[in-house]
Amino acid sequence: MKRLSFFLPAFLLSASGLVACGGSDDGAEEETELSSTSGSETSREPDDGLGITGLMGTIRPDQVENALHPRMGRFQRCFMERMNTVELLGGNIRLAFRIHVDGSVAWVYPSETDIGDRETEQCVLTVARGTHFPRPRGGEAEFGWGFGLDPADDLRPPLNWAADALGRAADDMRALGRRCGARGPGHTITAYISPGGEVLAAGGTMPDQDAEQALDCILEGVRGTSMPDPGSYPAKITFTVR
Repeated sequence: MKRLSFFLPAFLLSASGLVACGGSDDGAEEETELSSTSGSETSREPDDGLGITGLMGTIRPDQVENALHPRMGRFQRCFMERMNTVELLGGNIRLAFRIHVDGSVAWVYPSETDIGDRETEQCVLTVARGTHFPRPRGGEAEFGWGFGLDPADDLRPPLNWAADALGRAADDMRALGRRCGARGPGHTITAYISPGGEVLAAGGTMPDQDAEQALDCILEGVRGTSMPDPGSYPAKITFTVR
């Protein structure tokens, strides 16, 4: 039995955290999307003083939740479709969004994730890009939103390695960051390491919407790096490449 949870942490609000959790979506509402409201309809909405504030506009947290929650079944399938390859797959992801004035997605990228599989993360991003939101007030708006999926209960979790378990591979990761053009805070990478030291899968974060090429370069290098041998059972490790 898997537990699917989601949360809505606003970038520019003082409070954030888990707003709801529940089981998998049965798919009945997966096709439901909120249509954009017109400017006159938006102006009649009550102003309760709470909104997710972007550079130019705002959108209420409940509007974000109502637009994304019907897609939870699709998000869950992104995990399920990869579990034949990455059996121990699980983790949390937080997405950074910017939406246009018409409610369409301008960009979205993984600002935090410990899922550890780029293919799963890309599937999640594809679903997120197809979401349509109500029109934000005052212009384009930015916000953060995320969810998590636990690994299967009947499987032993992977060994939980700290970043210093990289050992000598840490030097390779520093060189990789320079070669791939990592900048700013860099990329937080999570990888599953199989017995023997082979990287089974890896995924990671982006510092901004323009860093996808650097992330893919880093992940290609991570997957080709020989890691320390975890022994008889896979390990999961998170570290920063900058």
